Amino acid sequence: MDDSGTDSEKTRRIYGPPRAAVLAFGTPEPAIAYAVPLAGAVIVVATIVMTVFAGDLVIANSEVAALRGGPDVLAGVVILAVAVAVAHGFGITAATLAVIARVDGRRLTAGAAWAGAVRRPGSVLLATLVTLGIAALVVGIVGVLIPVLPIAGIAAAIALLPLGIVLAPLLLAWPLIVAGTHSLPSALAAAWRSPRAFQGQAAEPLGSPRLAVSVAVIITGLISVGLGWSGGLLPAGWWTPVVGVALALVPAALTQLLLVAVEVRGMALRVKGPLQVVENTSADPAETAEPVRAPRGGVLIGLGVLLVPAIVAGVLIAINPWHVPAYAAADVRRVWKSSEVVHWDGGTAVLSRLAGEDSRAQLCSGAECGPEHEMRSILPSTIAPAADGGLLSAAWNPVEGADSSSGSFELRVTHSSPEALARWSEPLDDDASDAERWEAWHGFPGEERVLGSVDAAFRPAESVTARINESRMAVAIDSSGENPVIASIVRPELRDSMLSVDFCDDAECTASSRISMPVQWSLWSTNATTLDIASAPDGSVVITLVDDIGEEGAIPLRVITATADGEWTTETPDVDVPGESVTDLDATHGAQVAMNADGLPVILFRGVEQNVMRLFTCADASCADVTFTDITPDTELLHAPALAIDATGRPLIGTIDAAVNIALLSCDDAACTSRTSVPLAGVVATGAGFTNGFALSLDDQDRPLAAVGLRHSGATAKDTDSGTVIECTAARCGAD
Repeated sequence: MDDSGTDSEKTRRIYGPPRAAVLAFGTPEPAIAYAVPLAGAVIVVATIVMTVFAGDLVIANSEVAALRGGPDVLAGVVILAVAVAVAHGFGITAATLAVIARVDGRRLTAGAAWAGAVRRPGSVLLATLVTLGIAALVVGIVGVLIPVLPIAGIAAAIALLPLGIVLAPLLLAWPLIVAGTHSLPSALAAAWRSPRAFQGQAAEPLGSPRLAVSVAVIITGLISVGLGWSGGLLPAGWWTPVVGVALALVPAALTQLLLVAVEVRGMALRVKGPLQVVENTSADPAETAEPVRAPRGGVLIGLGVLLVPAIVAGVLIAINPWHVPAYAAADVRRVWKSSEVVHWDGGTAVLSRLAGEDSRAQLCSGAECGPEHEMRSILPSTIAPAADGGLLSAAWNPVEGADSSSGSFELRVTHSSPEALARWSEPLDDDASDAERWEAWHGFPGEERVLGSVDAAFRPAESVTARINESRMAVAIDSSGENPVIASIVRPELRDSMLSVDFCDDAECTASSRISMPVQWSLWSTNATTLDIASAPDGSVVITLVDDIGEEGAIPLRVITATADGEWTTETPDVDVPGESVTDLDATHGAQVAMNADGLPVILFRGVEQNVMRLFTCADASCADVTFTDITPDTELLHAPALAIDATGRPLIGTIDAAVNIALLSCDDAACTSRTSVPLAGVVATGAGFTNGFALSLDDQDRPLAAVGLRHSGATAKDTDSGTVIECTAARCGAD
């Protein structure tokens, strides 16, 4: 007589079915049955959503992010969430059928499991609704309640823990519902009674389905949280989307499969006879009635399937087929009104100055920035990329005289090699002396060379080190030509000033020749765009100089050309922009000059207290013949003019758009007669407010770099930090 069925039933009653981990992960079918529909839905729906809502999205630090919340973004999130929930409901139903078959040593192929799930729309719908309900509860507590009412949110989260433990046995109704042996009410009733039927220590080591479910959820939850935390420690890079998607899918899938196995095993111990589906699936050739050796690999095959969306996400974000803006964003403490950002071999250098109050620099790479370094002087300073991949810096420095009423101002230039800059950003040893700390943390590394000096006399209440002296001078540097050129202006007293240009003899400016011209000039406060310089193809230079319109005889904008032989020309373009003043005490007006594809100057100018910017396109090297385009920003947040021209010859202009996004105006032609606003990052309010700082330049691959005195919406630094440094990953930030 064949009593194998009886022996199998007796064995199952004594020792129970295979342990939950074996049921879930011993063969690949449960994992494949769950992973394939989920992975497919994530890939297809996420791609569609990204395509449809591309106008509201950016790729920041290798992650897809919304510029800011809104109905469109919310709709996209809801569509993706519903699609993933449906795929989860279908996959978990199929996986449950595969696990049920494993209880008695049978093997249900993934195809047969999917066919079974198709015949169980009620189970799929139930799993979908429960998933959406749990997701809504978590989002409501974490995303809404905790930010608004932190204490109430934390209390609600804590209260859910004992409630979940009490209701945990109800999960054992799931295998009965999928198997079709019970209706929903009877399945819930049987599950609720399950803790009363103890099956023995050998069959049920934890002694209770409630404890088994709770332990499975807590352990897998802690592992998932730990993995997510570890993933968050990784610096941003090409691997960010791969790791992010993998950590979102794989731990959750393992948790779901183990939880299903715990539920199936717990109910299999309590039902009379084997736990089987009510339909006759044994006739299906895809399922065998006898134990069959399963393919090797176990759960790894299913996990491999779940890694496909992660790899696809990494590839799509890398190639950016949607042409959405793509960049790395780093948080910095401040970007003051007078700021510059340039490229060096190790990333981006930011110089930030607030009148005569503060002057600091730091180096950034991707989403990370090194420590801040104080400059040796709070007077005007400037930076430019050096030919060897390092930096050139020039700064005005106060030099005390014999008494408090005398002194001088020196203009000094420093070349910093890439190696010196790399060491400059490294932490100092604990045993470093005070002198070593001062040398390392004040000013750019490298030997200073004095370019020029001017004596000055002061009233008794002032001195050479007074903060107000920053309004007496300005400096600008350009290294785009054969050798660097440095423009400087200084006003010892009243409006009698001296404008000078230093033509460097080599790329490191170890020697130079100087020409000078007296001018009438004064400002009550200077910034990085008060004075600017650009090298022309013939070796001459073009200089822009702005003046205080409140002074009698002042010229708002002068365009000055100079040669190394000392020939000077001066033009005064029409800067009479229509409109009334939009603010008071504007300290960020100015002009920037750059050369277009024809080697001719292009100048972006913003007058005092005006929000309209005027872009001049010069028809000759001296700008005697110019045309202009007026550009009215969408916001009244004023900032320094920010201009760059890439290899296409079309200008890029930094701006803040109507939605208060950090944005670029991408000009469609060289004269910018038409343009497209390219939002880069939404901003959030901080106690520090907007510092009016905006600096723009290009790296050696024509990718925009920006430093802005606003906190971007994805910032992770402390709330008091209000600066953002952006490194675009493609020309024109992927806008073309």
